[in-house]
Parts: sequence; C-alpha cells; structure tokens
Amino acid sequence: MSNIIGSLVLTTIVAYLWGSIPAGYWMGKLLRGKDYDIREHGSRKIGATNVQRTLGTGPALIVLVIDLSKGFGPALLATLIPLFNGGGWGILVAGLAALLGHCYPVFIGFKGGRGVLTGGGALLVCSPLTFLISAITTIGTISIWKYVSLGSIVGGLTSMVCGIIFYILGVTHPGFFAAVSLPQLLYMLIAPSLIIIFHRDNIGRLLAGTERKLGQKVPEAGANPTT
Repeated sequence: MSNIIGSLVLTTIVAYLWGSIPAGYWMGKLLRGKDYDIREHGSRKIGATNVQRTLGTGPALIVLVIDLSKGFGPALLATLIPLFNGGGWGILVAGLAALLGHCYPVFIGFKGGRGVLTGGGALLVCSPLTFLISAITTIGTISIWKYVSLGSIVGGLTSMVCGIIFYILGVTHPGFFAAVSLPQLLYMLIAPSLIIIFHRDNIGRLLAGTERKLGQKVPEAGANPTT
C-alpha cells in the first residue's frame, strides 16, 4: 500500500509540474516581448484559442500541440512506467493533476487556461476511441455554430457518455475492444466535469447570446473574457 501511495504522490507532482508549463504565456513573451502578458489580452487565458485570437494561427497550432502533450505525456507515463502506475490508479491521478496544472500553473501565479487540450491529451491515452468521437463532436459543433466554448462543452459531455457506455460494455462483455477501467472511467467523468465548470462564464454568455465566435477578435480595451 505504501508503494502505491508513494507512486501516486510522485505521479501527482510530475504531472502537475508538466501540466503547469505555460506554453501560451511563453509564446506571448517570445513574440511580443518580455513585458507582454497574454492574460491581459483577449480572453485573459493562456490556451490555444486566445493565442489564435491575439497572436495568430501559427503560434496557436504550436501551443495546441504542447498543451495536448501536457496531458498525453503524464498519462502515458502512468500507463507504461510501473513507477508512476500506482496500482492502476496512476492514469486518473496523472490526468487530473496535469489538467489542474494547466488551469492553475505554479510557474505563473496559478492563472492559466481552461484545460480542454490538456484534458484531451490524457483522454487520448485513456480511451483513443472516446478521444476520436469527442473530437468529432467538438469540431462538428464548432464548425456549425462557431463557438469554441460550446464545442468544448459538447466534447466533454461526449467523453462522459462514452466513458459510461464503454465501462458497462467492458463489464458485461469481457474482451470488448474499447473497454475502460474504473480509474479511466473516473477520469472521463471528473475531468470533463471540471472543464465544464471552468466554462461557467462562457455558458452564461452563450445563454445570453453574447459569446464571441471563432475568429472574432476581442477588443484589447475593456474586453469581456471569452474562451
């Protein structure tokens, strides 16, 4: 038991620090100078969406890949490396710690992003099929309605539904190719729930009809935060 607890503690620390890497924040410094803080522009977040709005598509794609890797890397370590496995619970701990690291990064005063890509990176390790289905619903929603926040919420709900279905099918049909374990299921329920909670201000604007659409620039002065 002590070995499992030690493994989970180590996994938590590594995953949180990895998730805390503020790629969007550093991209702003790199392109606009040391006095530039992306959290003072656009939506005030460090994720790829705000990078695209404030710095351009090229930098946003780089940040997208890095943010995905922040969830994918720790989750993969917890899956493949016994030291980080924690008796099978490492995947849950690694995914959630990386997600919280992105949203509350220790390196820049605990003010980060909303965790969609980092959470998605860990989901890719937990359940590749769920990641694919969620990506389709996310991209489809954004393509139709042009709201990144709405797409993120729909993708999160999709992963929760898939997690429940795949877990039940795994229990009732041993050998089901897309079965997920209990720790994986818990990640697929908790992480999307947190991401949706982190979008609560977006949900309010969506209901009020004031949410900005994909590609719509946010005024630098007096802007209301979006995704």
